[in-house]
Amino acid sequence: MDAVSLLQVSSALLLNLGFAWLVGSWFARYWMRSSGVDHDHFEPALRKLDLMAAAISIVGSASALLSATAVMGGVGLREACPMFWMMVSTTDYGHAGCAIIVAMLVLFFVRLAGGVGRISDIAVVLLLAVFSVTRASMGHAGEEGFWTIPLAVEAIHFFAIGLWTGAVMVTGWFVLHEARVRKFDTGSTDQYLELMSQAAMLAVVAIAATGIYSAWHRVGSSEHLVHTTYGITLLVKVAMVLLAIALGGYNKFLGLPAASRSLRGVTLVRVVLQVETLLLLGALFAAAILTTQQPPTAM
Repeated sequence: MDAVSLLQVSSALLLNLGFAWLVGSWFARYWMRSSGVDHDHFEPALRKLDLMAAAISIVGSASALLSATAVMGGVGLREACPMFWMMVSTTDYGHAGCAIIVAMLVLFFVRLAGGVGRISDIAVVLLLAVFSVTRASMGHAGEEGFWTIPLAVEAIHFFAIGLWTGAVMVTGWFVLHEARVRKFDTGSTDQYLELMSQAAMLAVVAIAATGIYSAWHRVGSSEHLVHTTYGITLLVKVAMVLLAIALGGYNKFLGLPAASRSLRGVTLVRVVLQVETLLLLGALFAAAILTTQQPPTAM
């Protein structure tokens, strides 16, 4: 993998990771408030992490634009730098990348201001929706035009992945931290986990439906699935997603009941969520690799 491809993959991964955290943290706030968790127990620390995630997304988008400049010009990264402004200002890809940067900058300042009311919530979710649609338009689904079914499906798929990955990541690595859980009122953890589990299940259904459509639209046949690099990478991604679903099923039917009985059960749920996070990050990495490859149906 050359420097340009490496930057393409790493920038896509940063974009997906930052977006997933921001989606997960938005829903985690709602679930914690609905479960009666004191705002002061989570907001200051979560806001700092949101600022980091927004910054990561901005860096990822800028890096993606630079790598795209190199690809479009057929040059290396150093030679692409003088061409960067022209690509950003004259191409649809450049305009979309700038829109993502602007959306993340606005979100960054919304979180920096510390707003926690309804207006702030609406602003953040609208910015995340703009990010999702715009990001989808920068991939293979956007090649057929903006107002198309493939693009709508890809945007839903992208947001659902962000919701699932973000919910698992924020819950496993932040919300269920032992020191934080001990401050929750009786029953708050159970209610939070139930809300998170329901949302994750809906996200998985959306991912499966949109993923099957996108795979059929891009791969075309079972032969392409097993005899092309794109198809094999897609299979690896699907395998990691299936393993993550299995862990989610374990938590749904065994982990959550155990968590309602003891702190030890909560610890077990947290560990399973952390392992699930690693699998989903692997799936995001595979998805990032797919963005650098041409689908078989486009060849």
